Amino acid sequence: MSSRNTTATSAAPVGTSWWLWSSGIVGLALATTATVTWRVAVRSQRAYLEEQRLAERRGRIRAEIKLRTLVKESQRNGRAHPNNKKEEESSASSSSAHDLQLKCIGTVVSPYTKRMGTPRQGSLVPSSRGYIQLSPNISPETMEGMEGYSHLWVLFGFHANTNYSTGGGSKKGGGSSKICPPRGGGKMKVGQLASRSPHRPNPIGLSLVSIEGQEGRVLHIRALDLVHGTPVYDIKPCVPWDIPGYHYNSSEQEPQTIPKALRVPSWVGQDDALQRVEFSQSAFQSLESCVKDGLLQPLYTLENDGIAAAQNTLQEILAQDPRASTQRGTTNTTTRQETYKVLFCQVEIQFIVTNHPHLDNNNDDDDDDDNKMHDSLNPNNTASVHVVSVTPVNLDPASFVEGIPLMGNN
Repeated sequence: MSSRNTTATSAAPVGTSWWLWSSGIVGLALATTATVTWRVAVRSQRAYLEEQRLAERRGRIRAEIKLRTLVKESQRNGRAHPNNKKEEESSASSSSAHDLQLKCIGTVVSPYTKRMGTPRQGSLVPSSRGYIQLSPNISPETMEGMEGYSHLWVLFGFHANTNYSTGGGSKKGGGSSKICPPRGGGKMKVGQLASRSPHRPNPIGLSLVSIEGQEGRVLHIRALDLVHGTPVYDIKPCVPWDIPGYHYNSSEQEPQTIPKALRVPSWVGQDDALQRVEFSQSAFQSLESCVKDGLLQPLYTLENDGIAAAQNTLQEILAQDPRASTQRGTTNTTTRQETYKVLFCQVEIQFIVTNHPHLDNNNDDDDDDDNKMHDSLNPNNTASVHVVSVTPVNLDPASFVEGIPLMGNN
């Protein structure tokens, strides 16, 4: 009796261990299945939310465009005077859908008290000094990073003009369409818009000044041609591309160096253009057909060498990588290529950005030759743009807001 009891007692732990081990395996399997199911659900939910976000972004852009249009219409209607029919008709005839109301962001403190004695160009008096005092409602943070630049464009108003009637440029409105430029000695006249005259259809000027430094809302400048108290509507840093002919030498097609007199931050001065833009054979043939069918007229036609000119323009556009800033600098590295689209006249350009030597959706017989040609031109296999298709677009069904079509991908 005692020996059987001992055997039965010692066997119990063995059964318990096996049961616990089996339960652990089953639990682990269930936990793994639950984890996989959870991950699949998370991925599905993420894909759904990303699609919703994209749809909301498209809707927000459309709403912002419509709101902008409504605000402009309200501003135009507010400038009319319904109680004065004649004045209302005059306002309606002279107003435009693109009329703009500017807000002053600051004023100029200058040694030039009156127009008399103010230089015609600031660079003619490089030692002159002054400063722009930003308005209290403009934060000093708006000028953060300005210290990296040497020159600045100032958009201002000719507030000291004494005769605004000469700014109409219309015989009907009593304005003059021609002026006598100072350097002409009073013996010649040129068109108002072909001069630097302060008397213009809109009394707005653009001046290039040298940046000396910043203190809070005060931006110190030199080489200015601005009368004291001049209202400032905007300021923008001067970059190398503001210099005519800077980017490429027309004869050698080689990048030029930034002039020593001009200083810009390193991120502005870098050459980030993509090294190569090529058309697939089918894309180029489609471009030819679109030009022949008049889809790019009146800018690109058979009469003005439109096929070659359109291709050249598109190559220059795509070399600057028109994708969103979050996508710039990325390339396709898999066999599944992400396609991007731009609208050019009445055609849609589909392209990819990749490190692969050559891609052509048509699998043409001359692919090998194209690969060899690309390898010789692009030995470092740097990022390139490949135009895969050029497709006509019917803009008739699209709704337009201020001349801009609202497409399905807006």
